Amino acid sequence: ERMGVQTAVACAAGAAVAVGVYYYATTQSTNGMQIKLSASQRAKKKAKKQEEADDSKQRVNVFFGSQTGTAEEFSKIIAQDGKDAGLNVQVFDLERFDAAMFANSNSLFLVATYGEGEPTDNAKPFFEWLTTQADGDAFKGMRYAVFGLGNTQYEHYNSFGKDLDVKFSEFGASRFLELGLGNDDDDIRRDFEQWTSKLWTTLREQLGLEQSGEAWVKNGVEYHLKYTAFGSQAAAMAAGATPCSNTLETSNRIIDLPVTVNRELYQGGDRSCRHVELDLRGQTVTYETGDHVGIYGDNDSESVETLAKRCNVDLDEWFTLADENGESPFPCPCTVRDALTKYIDINGVPRKGLIAALSEFASDDKEKQQLVKLTHTEAHAEYHAYVVEASRNVLDLLHDFPSVNIPLANLLEMLPRLQPRYYSISSGSATTPESVHVTAIVVDKDLGDGRRFKGVCTNYLKDLTDGSLVRSFIRRTTFKLPADPSVPVIMIGAGTGFAPLRGMCIDLDTRRKGGATLGDNILFFGCRRQDEDFMYAGEMDGWVQAKTLKHLFLAFSRDPDSFTGKVYVQDKLNDNASKILTALDNGAFLYVCGATNMAREIKKTLIQNLVFLRGLKGGKAEEYMEKLFKDGRYHQDVWSS
Repeated sequence: ERMGVQTAVACAAGAAVAVGVYYYATTQSTNGMQIKLSASQRAKKKAKKQEEADDSKQRVNVFFGSQTGTAEEFSKIIAQDGKDAGLNVQVFDLERFDAAMFANSNSLFLVATYGEGEPTDNAKPFFEWLTTQADGDAFKGMRYAVFGLGNTQYEHYNSFGKDLDVKFSEFGASRFLELGLGNDDDDIRRDFEQWTSKLWTTLREQLGLEQSGEAWVKNGVEYHLKYTAFGSQAAAMAAGATPCSNTLETSNRIIDLPVTVNRELYQGGDRSCRHVELDLRGQTVTYETGDHVGIYGDNDSESVETLAKRCNVDLDEWFTLADENGESPFPCPCTVRDALTKYIDINGVPRKGLIAALSEFASDDKEKQQLVKLTHTEAHAEYHAYVVEASRNVLDLLHDFPSVNIPLANLLEMLPRLQPRYYSISSGSATTPESVHVTAIVVDKDLGDGRRFKGVCTNYLKDLTDGSLVRSFIRRTTFKLPADPSVPVIMIGAGTGFAPLRGMCIDLDTRRKGGATLGDNILFFGCRRQDEDFMYAGEMDGWVQAKTLKHLFLAFSRDPDSFTGKVYVQDKLNDNASKILTALDNGAFLYVCGATNMAREIKKTLIQNLVFLRGLKGGKAEEYMEKLFKDGRYHQDVWSS
């Protein structure tokens, strides 16, 4: 599904086991045996750390800008590792920044890039302040490092992280570690490991820390959350709710939207694509055509029951999970069933920290050694092949290593939060302002070894019935139609990339019905086969008949009746390049939606034709496209395939 990997680990250079696992404060591991620390030992350890942390020079602030939760998770990994090194580490959501926080500080910034090189939603207020109001005094004496989270399939790879790194330097702040760039298209875990290993080495040198990464590893995995079970729901309610540390959960943006329509869009084949409509009536939230809807899907009940059985726990048990400050990573108290269904990612790629934790609870020595080996930096290829490429999750690991008997409390802390999936809204707000439409291909892949990989959210959507409540929120985008309906638009989409373009066509048609004069609008649409996955075909034909669309160009890449082989949208674009370039010369807006490789091919095709048909050589074709982007006439809504 569209969201990238959610987990990563920090690795100490030369360490036998990857750091990024959390180091056990109440239990130390020696040769796989768990040795309890006494209350006095824990108190001394905590007092020593506090004494060390009181030195203001050893305070480190970690700021995150996160769209899907990954940067936030990475920040918390750094914070917990830093605290074990005796540092006073504080984590801050950039949405809650204060202008006085940066001067004379040691500050780390972990930021993801969203959309067309933009800051994430929670980082937008900070970036606006940085670029319009901040001056050098705000960052005087700041020592900083930036780690960006991005994907090389996107045109503006890690641009927000790069922008921050440059801006801070321009304001006179001192960079103490080179910019780190995490690439989710390759292995963002490894990128994070490599950067954090340099981070701890640099901080130890600058702040005079004596403890090494190797010493942390010897201490074993540490858990910072306390699991409190209740005998009944009444007892849990009497204990009261705990504050939630998750910023999205506390932002009041999440609302329950009822399903009014859920139908199949494909006419044949072995794949499924759902059209789901969510009811906004009675809600204060609104959307605009081109926005995204974030949806929290549920893990499937079979996986939840299997994991609970494996951990020997009652699904109906009520509990609270909280840190030393009384904050919980998800709404508590709750039942084990709710935690495993709604809040914990049990389908994602297990990070090395989780594997290290599993190794400590393996009673079979051979299994223990195999798990430990997977956490080694030098065994990266084995980890990537066995875990990442094979799409294994925590249930697969527990199946493959039957001697592992990890308590649920430990597992809940080590597993990441279940993140929302984002979908381009496929309805038009001017036409159906109280209904959000979602168009999503159901991810269900046969892995060839008796296992299947099923996308959490799309399979959740597939099974929804009328009246089902969906935990959702709206995310604003810049993917918008021009205000003037007479301005022509060129829309290019493949598969479910047609979703936001459908919303645009619907609203253009509504404007036409209202008497507006439309421009010469053009739509390119591509899918595999005309008789299987040509979604919304009747609607497209209707827009052509009504002159809402002047031209509709279709590309079917696997149509058995095709005599020309595979045909993609970029091929149709190439065939009609002269028409498209003339439209762009006359002020048309260009919208591209779909997989990033398709978007790259579209841009490549346009540049080639600018060279051949317009004679724009020596980089001038690229400048032409860049000007379209800067002028707000070239928009992309793309995702990694």
